[in-house]
Amino acid sequence: MTPTPRRAILALVAMVAVLLPPAPALADQPQRLATQVVDPAGALGSGRADAEAALARLQSDTGIQLFVVFVESFDGTPAQEWTDETATLSDLGDRDALLAVATVDRSYQVSFPADARITDAELDEVAAQRIEPRLGSGDWAGAVIAAADGYREAAASSGSSTLIWVLVIFVVVIAGAIAWVVIRRRRAAVADRPQATTPDRPQATTPAGPTVEDLTGRANALLVELDDDLRTSERELAMATGQYGAEATERFRAALEASRQDVAEAFRLRMTLDETPGPDLVTLRRTLNEIIRRCMEADARLDAESEAFDELRDLEGRAAEVAAEVDRRRAEVAAALPAAATALQDLSSRYAGPAVTAVSLNVDQATERLSFAATALSRVHAALEAALEQRPAAPEDLPATPEDRSTAPDAATTRAGAEAEAGAEAGAGAGAEAGATRAGITTAKAAGATGEVPGGDRAEAALAVRAAEQAVDQAEQLLAAVHQAVTDHDAARRSADALIMEVEAELATGRAALTSPANIEAGALTTAMSTAEQTLAETRAALAGATPDPIAVSARLQAADAALDKALADARDSAERSARARSLLAQALPAARAEVAAANSYITTRRGAVDAGARSTLAEAERHLALAESLAAGDPVAAVTEAQRAQSLAATSSRIARNDVLRFSDGYPAEAPAEDDLFGAFLGGLLSGGSGGGYRSRSGYRSRSSGRSSWSGGGFGGSGSRSRRTGGGGGGRRGGGGRF
Repeated sequence: MTPTPRRAILALVAMVAVLLPPAPALADQPQRLATQVVDPAGALGSGRADAEAALARLQSDTGIQLFVVFVESFDGTPAQEWTDETATLSDLGDRDALLAVATVDRSYQVSFPADARITDAELDEVAAQRIEPRLGSGDWAGAVIAAADGYREAAASSGSSTLIWVLVIFVVVIAGAIAWVVIRRRRAAVADRPQATTPDRPQATTPAGPTVEDLTGRANALLVELDDDLRTSERELAMATGQYGAEATERFRAALEASRQDVAEAFRLRMTLDETPGPDLVTLRRTLNEIIRRCMEADARLDAESEAFDELRDLEGRAAEVAAEVDRRRAEVAAALPAAATALQDLSSRYAGPAVTAVSLNVDQATERLSFAATALSRVHAALEAALEQRPAAPEDLPATPEDRSTAPDAATTRAGAEAEAGAEAGAGAGAEAGATRAGITTAKAAGATGEVPGGDRAEAALAVRAAEQAVDQAEQLLAAVHQAVTDHDAARRSADALIMEVEAELATGRAALTSPANIEAGALTTAMSTAEQTLAETRAALAGATPDPIAVSARLQAADAALDKALADARDSAERSARARSLLAQALPAARAEVAAANSYITTRRGAVDAGARSTLAEAERHLALAESLAAGDPVAAVTEAQRAQSLAATSSRIARNDVLRFSDGYPAEAPAEDDLFGAFLGGLLSGGSGGGYRSRSGYRSRSSGRSSWSGGGFGGSGSRSRRTGGGGGGRRGGGGRF
């Protein structure tokens, strides 16, 4: 070929290259971030380690965790919308920020929490002066480092600027010292005179920082989150200990116990706010900040161990093995449904009251959890098969959302065998949780996460098997609570008979004391005796009914007995008072333990609906129960008081929790299809809402905008992906970004 034709061909090739449109960028949909740094675009390369180190410094110094995702394209979605949806799917909250970069689109966006330490102006400055220049030059890792360092310095500057102002004020005070000495006496004299409050007197300025309402909301959200985390972690730790032994899990047990103590103190502080009418603003803010601090410390302690715990359990590597074990347990629990249904029917036929109502739908709820577990296990097998074939799970392998069912109603029947086995054994139930019955899992056509899980099919299998494992665990707890309720009510009935005899004996002692020369307070004794006689008459009538409430009857008799014992204390010597107290304690302590355990089981198996009030009241009940047990040997009189207080608080906690569940159920819309079987999984906290809000907020039902939901995570520390944070993505967040 001659040079001239060759030059012509090269010119033609160059022209074609210019005229042809570029290859489209790989589009990425909004996603749940499996790790802190997600880089499917491969942008960071060898700079990833330095970027992760900068992110770690930011979190260590400020508590802010900056998540980073690099994709090629935002899939034609506006950057702000793409980033907000990714934050929502990833459960980012009030200590998480997100930097999303589309390398081919040349666009980026930041989603930042409402952190009072960093102003909007500082966010804009970090974006304009640190992030954009490095993105523009293609220094992707440098942009991450610059963002992390910029936010860290901005957060620190809020503290340092405060110090500077303090120093300035100090200098001003020193400069004016001489003038102050001259006028000090005159001011002191004026201050000594009473000052009338006048309309023009300056009012105290509002403290800087978040409002009390914001602090209260954050404190309550953290308490609920951490309480859920502790409950989940305790169950996860029990499973791991059974598999690997106590020695291998000791570090996790220590972290769990330390975090439990922090959260218990946070709950105690919250109870002080409930019990103190109208605390002053300074005390209120200080207490709320202390609650937040303790919760954050507990959260950080659990987060620090979560990755090591996940490595120990290795659910991704052992998904098939664990799924087989979970399926075996599921079958065992399903086989126990008829016996539990019989026990529930027997309980309901003989007794009534709040404790019976609390377990009245437990068999139905257990059936729902087992059906959910069956579908989640089907998801495990589909994901593992896809992993072996190195292909994404096909749409027909995935559980359908209600939206899918509306367009393809028969698509969810492909795995009816295992699901029908669990769903066929429904037990009897009452109407206390009508919404739950309406949304009962009858066909298990929907099971949770929709859409692809970052990390691939094995990560999807691990999340699904964990959800199935926890669903079976909840089903076991629900059935165990039914049998325990039968035991507790029978014990309370026997206790009521014994207490009636004790109160009668105390009344006889009181009558004798009133006619003796003993130094007693006759008025108090007469009042206590009159109350006891009335209590005896009313409780006897209650016990004679067809379905009495022996737990409530026993509580009333214990109170009457204790009041009589206190009134008669002066007529008894020390040894006799101690013996009487031990007799009372023998009744009070088991009753308190049973009430606390029942409240704890109820909240654990319905944690998706229960708010902070019931949880904090239960935490206080547990504190008083622990005090009663510690005092039992040395001070039985004080122990009785603590045990009775624990029982009362636990009963209150159960009542508040039941109301929360009823509101949750009432919020479930009447137009929802009866087969909408995600409800039970949300109620148990096994699923979390996706984009647009999921199934509910803490105040009740809210409809979904995208139909997405996700596995709730649920590993040690509350998350299998370390992306858990309070508050959910999007709410109350700030943003910024643009082109580069």
